Amino acid sequence: MQALLYGIAERGLWAVFAVATLSFLLYYLIFAALGWWLSKSVFPRWRIGDVVDKTPLRKGQVEKEIRRSALSIAIFGAYGVVNVEMYRWRWVDVEWNASVMRIAWDFVLLFLFNEVHFFCCHRLLHTPWLFKHVHRVHHESVPTTPFSTFSFHWVESLLLGSVMSSAMLVHTFSIWALLGLPSFSLFFNTIGHWNYNVFAPTGLRSVSVEHSHHHMRVKGNFGFFLPVLDRVFHTYL
Repeated sequence: MQALLYGIAERGLWAVFAVATLSFLLYYLIFAALGWWLSKSVFPRWRIGDVVDKTPLRKGQVEKEIRRSALSIAIFGAYGVVNVEMYRWRWVDVEWNASVMRIAWDFVLLFLFNEVHFFCCHRLLHTPWLFKHVHRVHHESVPTTPFSTFSFHWVESLLLGSVMSSAMLVHTFSIWALLGLPSFSLFFNTIGHWNYNVFAPTGLRSVSVEHSHHHMRVKGNFGFFLPVLDRVFHTYL
């Protein structure tokens, strides 16, 4: 993996940008398409759970979400260039030969860091000026869909996309944990936006219900997956 990534970097920053952007695009399309298929076809056919927000989709909503997500993905690709340059200038380091235990620990740390980073950014985006001029774009997705995960204003993309760069500044992570961050982030993001509660009517906690309520009520439930920070700051719906 080290040789492969070095080879890409040696081809120049445009090569890094292209590979990072195409990788994010592939992740997005796979997760969104799979989430759409499961929530619109498989789960209803098997009578598993139920739709959270039954409001009909607006005309052209999914197409708009895909267009906006494309811009976000390009910004995330640019962060790939930033990360490479940070490494080149020795501002950050990467663990290339980590043990299985080290990789697992780094995954846990990244998950927790992402939770704090997302909560802080999301809470900031709900301040009056930023919500009106920036975050409102994402809240146009009512009901949410798996294609709305990256449907942001470009300023929001810059904020949320900084998670990996920020994490690398405070800890040396395994390359496998860093490469896995987009996967587990999109996995939970897709569940949060697919507008389907697979646990209905059991009463079990569902991040899809929590985030759908956030989009419907435009307040509370600012966390990414865990409800801990929302409970601490009394913003849990």
